[in-house]
Amino acid sequence: MGSPFYARIKGDVLAIVATIPAGRIASFADIGAHLDVMPRHVAYILSMLSEIEKATLPWHRVVAADGRLGVPKAGADGTPQRAALEAEGAAFDTDGRITDAVARSVAVDSLPHGVPRQTRPATAPKAPRRR
Repeated sequence: MGSPFYARIKGDVLAIVATIPAGRIASFADIGAHLDVMPRHVAYILSMLSEIEKATLPWHRVVAADGRLGVPKAGADGTPQRAALEAEGAAFDTDGRITDAVARSVAVDSLPHGVPRQTRPATAPKAPRRR
């Protein structure tokens, strides 16, 4: 059983991802910034989706900040993330980045997910420094 904090963050991540429209993308970093968590936490949550969650959420629309897909992933029906994005009009360069990632990006704050922007209380431990 996970912690109540993990459950809340997972619920918030899934609520945000559910509202990303077809043909648009959001980054792990943008979702993480909205929730005041590290991008890798968002990536971890999305990597651990159940088959039902994979089938019902547009998880494939969340990518790295530079437009890369990272580790190959597939949906519940076996469709790879890249193929799902290509079906929505995304094109990729030879390095595997979405060529128009900036134009396809949607601001997390503008999505109708209802999840308020999170901030750590002043008394919370500081986040670890990034290397």
